[in-house]
Amino acid sequence: MSRYNPHYPNAPAVFDAAERFKQRCLVDQASLFLDGTNLWTPPHFKALIENYVNRLDVGTGNFFEKLKSQLADCAPLDIALMCEVFWIVQLGTGGGPGNPRPETKIDRIRRIWNFNPPRPFPDASPFLADDVLSGLGGAGQGYNNHLWREIVFAVEAFAEFVAKPRDEREALLRDSWAFAAWLVKVPSNTGRQFYHVLNHVLFPDQFERIFSQTDKHAVMRESKRWNDAYYDDRVALDRALADLRAELEARHPGKVDHYDAPVATLRPELLEVPPTTGLVDDPRAVAYDATDQIPSIRPTTNVILYGPPGTGKTWQLQEYRDDAAERNEEWAFVAFHPSYAYEDFVGGLRPVGGSDGHVRVRYEKGPFLKLCEKAHAQPGRQFWLFIDEINRANVAKVFGELITAIEPSKRVPAGSEPEKNGVWLTLPNTDEPLGVPDNLNIVATMNTADRSIAMMDVALRRRFAFVECAPDPALIKPRFVGRIDLAALLARINERLEFLRDRDHAIGHAYFIGVETIDDLRKVLAERVIPLLHEYFFEDLDKVSLALTGDAKDSPFFRVRTLHPARLFANARLDVGDEPRRGFVAGDPAAWTERDIMALYGATPDDAPP
Repeated sequence: MSRYNPHYPNAPAVFDAAERFKQRCLVDQASLFLDGTNLWTPPHFKALIENYVNRLDVGTGNFFEKLKSQLADCAPLDIALMCEVFWIVQLGTGGGPGNPRPETKIDRIRRIWNFNPPRPFPDASPFLADDVLSGLGGAGQGYNNHLWREIVFAVEAFAEFVAKPRDEREALLRDSWAFAAWLVKVPSNTGRQFYHVLNHVLFPDQFERIFSQTDKHAVMRESKRWNDAYYDDRVALDRALADLRAELEARHPGKVDHYDAPVATLRPELLEVPPTTGLVDDPRAVAYDATDQIPSIRPTTNVILYGPPGTGKTWQLQEYRDDAAERNEEWAFVAFHPSYAYEDFVGGLRPVGGSDGHVRVRYEKGPFLKLCEKAHAQPGRQFWLFIDEINRANVAKVFGELITAIEPSKRVPAGSEPEKNGVWLTLPNTDEPLGVPDNLNIVATMNTADRSIAMMDVALRRRFAFVECAPDPALIKPRFVGRIDLAALLARINERLEFLRDRDHAIGHAYFIGVETIDDLRKVLAERVIPLLHEYFFEDLDKVSLALTGDAKDSPFFRVRTLHPARLFANARLDVGDEPRRGFVAGDPAAWTERDIMALYGATPDDAPP
């Protein structure tokens, strides 16, 4: 059974609360916090859809301040429902960076409740007890940074679920695999970790305590059971994991956990060196310690946000930075480029002119070394290093010997003496040992159109958690320009790009956000989308035309012309041959009509809503 949890003794309390939630909210449609109130009903979810899902604020700013503005028109009971949705979204997570402790969860729920309180806050509710809110495992910093997206998915999923007849709801809650098959079809499910969290919380006997798709893939690969179908079929992946667990349980009855010995598929080092603290220091599976005992090495965030252009990677980096600034934590920002070197990043010898006119050489510290020193000097604070476009430099050369020291399990306690814990290194041209402190977090972005994950240095891939930032047409606001469906347009072009190239070469939703008129759209297509397609296909205009229009024939976007060698090279036919070639002339953007653009995704004005 997947109920076994070696690091969270509170797990039974969480599963019991989830079981009561299933009956009380999903079957009886009653409120979790307000006794005698029907709350999990279509009308209340309609209010959340209209005021939150359809009024997303993806700009900068504090999440709760933006949420308060979005829910300003909601009635008190609608606010209570949002609190209960927030409760279930965070129920399974706990421990590790970005995963709040019970008191933080309660404070967040209370903050939403006070937007428009239906009654005094239910402090005494058994669903707000510490053991219930302690969580079941770490979901990583990405879950917290994408919390608004997870809530969108939760609201849309539960709105669809509560609209079903009672007997259908009960049938789905009796059959975990039927429930998962339904849940995965909710459109906003794509890329969301709440799919993993919710299935484990509601069905702990079938679904693993793994809240990351990447980790689930890793388990299947390490177990030599990988199938490419698992990329697109989450339910098949979970069924395969359940089959694997059945075999592992036969060898290790009641002791199967992929983050801990004796199985430790995702933590193989634990099979060789038993942990001394009883806590796991991996940010994906760190334990919540009810006694507030601090482990010898604190969990650290090493994250790479990856995806094609325009998917919000830099925006999310900004979100990390704003969150750090709001918590009064220190940070530094660097942008990698092809000429960026170890000496720029860590430190190296630099020529310095003196007042006597002589040039001398001295050691200059780079941003990484400076931040490490600050973090050691202030062990009680958190420090952040943000790296934009990490894959544009030779990462192995830029990090050098520090590629080992940045690994969470090789970190040293901030402020500790050399050689006491972790890995200490003596850098070139210095006499001072350096250990990368456990209060320094690294968050980077990576443009997959420049280089895929598979091409990244293996050592780097092992030391970072990779969080995918995929194109999300649902985020395009406004969605319609006249009768043109921008979400459908983006989705169709990306499907063609995936067929002609791969998923790494896609177009992000940010290209279309804020497009409000057909003139705006013409400008985006002509000045941003088509030039990007030129780059993707190395000026192969046949492929550019296919990716945009789906057709190699004449279109308002590209005019086909035939280039005849006999006419162009009268005296050089032996050099160029006799075969004519096709050429293309770009169409005039001012002439592109609504019908022309709709045809790019196979629609006509008659197909679209007014």
